[in-house]
Amino acid sequence: MQDPTRPIGGSAPLLQAALRQFAAVGFDGASLARIADEAGMSKSSVLYHFGSKEALLDAALRPAVDDLRPLLERLEGTGDGEGRHAFLRDFVDYLYEHRLAVAVLINHGQALSGHGVVDEADLLVRGLSEHLGPSGHDRETIRFGVALAGAAFVLVAADRWSASHLPDDEVRAVLVDVLGELVLARPGLPV
Repeated sequence: MQDPTRPIGGSAPLLQAALRQFAAVGFDGASLARIADEAGMSKSSVLYHFGSKEALLDAALRPAVDDLRPLLERLEGTGDGEGRHAFLRDFVDYLYEHRLAVAVLINHGQALSGHGVVDEADLLVRGLSEHLGPSGHDRETIRFGVALAGAAFVLVAADRWSASHLPDDEVRAVLVDVLGELVLARPGLPV
């Protein structure tokens, strides 16, 4: 797993501040002034580099969307239960690395429909859902959505409601197991 604090396009502090704001209050509630202040920049400097809040959103979400594509391609090449479990382990690592971007996409994606990067993410997630086996059944699609949203919630907000802090490696192992139960354990699909 890559270090979640790695630089993103040379603007890591700014893009991380943007993701924190977008995840906390949504795109409309996020303030360029607050984002810039948190990143130690001026609002005019942010606008000089990105041109708009929309461009900043795109830059902040782009790494998560770009890293999701190879995961989907890898999933398309798996057919057996063990391959799908390996995918789930990689997917949980992906969720850890991009936890704030995933939270933005899940919690605020509906309001962000029409933004290119968000629409692209939606298509990729739909592909994940289809390749994990829902076969168009509403129940399985809902199961997949609950699993994905639940995993993202646990990674972003668990410390707020959990009685104790669990180490990341323990949370990771439980997430892989629970996602396997929710997403892979269905009649006719090898686990």
